[in-house]
Amino acid sequence: MCGGVLTGLSGVIASPGYPEDYSNNADCSWSIHVSNVSVVTLVFWDFQLENNEGCNFDFVAVFDGPTVSHRHLGKYCGVDKPPNIVTTSNQLLVVFKSDFNIGGRGFKAYYFSGECQRVLSAVSGNFSSPHFPNIYPNNINCHWSIVLADGYRIKLFFPFMEIEDRNSLSNECDYDSVAVYDGESEADTMLGRFCGREHPPSLISKGNKLLVVLRTDRNEAHKGFTASYLGGNCSSMNSSLMNLFCFVLSV
Repeated sequence: MCGGVLTGLSGVIASPGYPEDYSNNADCSWSIHVSNVSVVTLVFWDFQLENNEGCNFDFVAVFDGPTVSHRHLGKYCGVDKPPNIVTTSNQLLVVFKSDFNIGGRGFKAYYFSGECQRVLSAVSGNFSSPHFPNIYPNNINCHWSIVLADGYRIKLFFPFMEIEDRNSLSNECDYDSVAVYDGESEADTMLGRFCGREHPPSLISKGNKLLVVLRTDRNEAHKGFTASYLGGNCSSMNSSLMNLFCFVLSV
């Protein structure tokens, strides 16, 4: 699909034909509009366009608003993934253009609204799926990043989970799922993927970061989940509270 209007909490955009090479003479625009209380974050998963100084041939341009007359946030080409982009408002415009020759694989990117993306840095905390305890939206891709100080580890619990059930044929979480990664990105080790009414075990990070990702499809939806986490530095054993944490971490 070449362009469109996206209004969900999160979503994915890609060049025409991705991951196959995009066509020549493409002219695509994606207008992203989220709730009035949110900003938009755009993250590129993959990026391979024709390269030239100035990005005058094939390029992706991003604007801080609904039209090209709004503030220009960047113009990108080549094979280096653009940096994460954050708007100052609740609207974002992404434009992709290609010329008459030389192409590439193109790009794939996803966007989040504030409701669907959080970074948690307190030593302990709680979070839940969007709209909980009401039904979560379809077609979302939400990320919660837990980032603590160096030397800390994290223990994650799911007190409640009600997600769309597993695929009855594959017995996998192919529809809606919650995945947990031992680090800051989906390239890190996955500690588990959960769905249905499962009661996941407590999960423990090896380092100071955990990533929780909720993905839903366009069909069935449920209440979602609640999560709680606790962090601590087990190399610093100078208090009874820290000793208790490290005991809990080992259970």
